[in-house]
Amino acid sequence: MKKPTHGSTWYASFLTLTTSLFFLHSCQQDSTIEVLEEEEYLRKIETLETKVKDLEEKLGQEKSNQSRPKNIISFEQARRIYKAYDDRADLISEIVNSATNDGSFNPTRSMFYEISELRNYLSYVDELSQKAGVKTTGLRFYFALYPDTYISSTGNDRNARHQTIFIAPTLEKKYDNHILHIGYTLNNDGKVELLDKNNGFSHFRRNRSETDHTSLEKRNDNDRFSLIANELNGSPPRGNYTK
Repeated sequence: MKKPTHGSTWYASFLTLTTSLFFLHSCQQDSTIEVLEEEEYLRKIETLETKVKDLEEKLGQEKSNQSRPKNIISFEQARRIYKAYDDRADLISEIVNSATNDGSFNPTRSMFYEISELRNYLSYVDELSQKAGVKTTGLRFYFALYPDTYISSTGNDRNARHQTIFIAPTLEKKYDNHILHIGYTLNNDGKVELLDKNNGFSHFRRNRSETDHTSLEKRNDNDRFSLIANELNGSPPRGNYTK
């Protein structure tokens, strides 16, 4: 076997070193390119995230504006129409107190209902109405008055002689070519029963001089499918409420 010369050994070493330096340089270039590309990607991601955030804020504002109901009134409008009722409330108080001679009656000016109770009520109306095949169009609020002997479901009589409201779902009904939203409930057979003038519910002020010829059927107070809500765990403020 021929022994390698000094020159050939040197050449082999040089070739190995050159090759190593080439690969090292190539790796360094690849690493530099990767770093630059990564930085570029990060800049693009940051730019896109900023754009997305701006779009989300813009869409959020538009969504907020779109969800604002049309019947919202201002604080000042609410105060103005509330104060406009003062004279009528004073008149009610004067008439009622003149009948009792104790001056203790204060007319109800607001009602409180727990929102969870209202949601439960709406779910209850939807469920029973669907079973009855009724398409509910809305709610009607009826003004009413508790009698002198009224006792609430909690057992107290502090709301006796006070105004109240009760709520009933509505459906569309055609009267004289006009579409009206009439309150309804369900009888014990699960059939629709209207809260209309034929059943003693007028949607307008009744003339006291007119004789009421409505024939009212006496009903059981425990209608199992009734959709009419009154207390809903709510009540007027107490008589000494001053805040």
